[in-house]
Amino acid sequence: MKDIQRILFGDLRPWLESKNSGNDYYAPLTRNLKAIEATFNPHYELKFIRHFSSKTQYYRKLIENNLISYCNTLFSETENASGNLTVYKIDKARKQLHSKINETAEIIESQSLSLSYITAQSADLSVDKPFKETTYIIYCLLSALIKTWMEIQCHFENHIAEDDLWEVSDFYTQLLQINVPDNTFITKIQKIEITTLVDDEEVDRSGEEQIGSLSYKYLNINPANISDLFNALKKNNSIAQETSITDFKRIFSGTKVEVPIKWTGAISDLSYLIKLLNIEHKVFEKTKSVWQTVCACFVDENGNAFEPNQLKDQKKPKKSASEIEKIAKLMI
Repeated sequence: MKDIQRILFGDLRPWLESKNSGNDYYAPLTRNLKAIEATFNPHYELKFIRHFSSKTQYYRKLIENNLISYCNTLFSETENASGNLTVYKIDKARKQLHSKINETAEIIESQSLSLSYITAQSADLSVDKPFKETTYIIYCLLSALIKTWMEIQCHFENHIAEDDLWEVSDFYTQLLQINVPDNTFITKIQKIEITTLVDDEEVDRSGEEQIGSLSYKYLNINPANISDLFNALKKNNSIAQETSITDFKRIFSGTKVEVPIKWTGAISDLSYLIKLLNIEHKVFEKTKSVWQTVCACFVDENGNAFEPNQLKDQKKPKKSASEIEKIAKLMI
């Protein structure tokens, strides 16, 4: 977050006389500033006011690059970290971001900035342009910092106590202790909810169907993916610890299942995992009656069979969804 610090307190403070340059100065800087790609699936987006000069465009791109890089690094450092180290990193990030949000709010107050200067219908952006550019940049930074914590919080949802999970409005009422603005410019990305699974083909009801197992498309190319899935599910206590890797691999071979796998996790987790693998990641070959096949592959922890509709109609799990999504990606 080096450039964020420079914007708040260093040589990139947008209100400095030396930074009151025009489009001829900032346009080349913007073109040469390569956008940093997120290495994670974002859950939030910043819908801030469109930039109105090359200066505001440059600063916004710089802010977004810094904060995406910050998340990329944090998520990479904790990918295989211990629980204690992950909690430490989360707490450190929380303190850093809360501090930067407070510092940004203090600058808004000390510089007498108000969004109405640039959002009011009567606002003339050509008048007192440097001041209005500063207003844009600092408010954009405030919203981007809040969005960054929301992204981090969502990524580490399973490591944060439910009572400690914040809404966007909490930053204004609890941290800054001011009224929540009419527009925070932060929205949650609406993803397609996987609630039902339509079989690729209707089962032929005129005769008995031979139930085999799930046929993994990449079995011959990436067989190690199944071992990775096996280890992740054991670590997550989703399958019985005594499960044999041989039996586990067989349920993805497309052949008849000899020994079904005991699912010891929540039934909603199993349902969501299959929906992700079959619909979102499409790792299975087409098969008739997918849920009947799943029921042939898995039983509950007591060895009792699942019912196809019982699995199919499960809702997306609230607390474990992100962990199941991470596990499912091992198969692609």
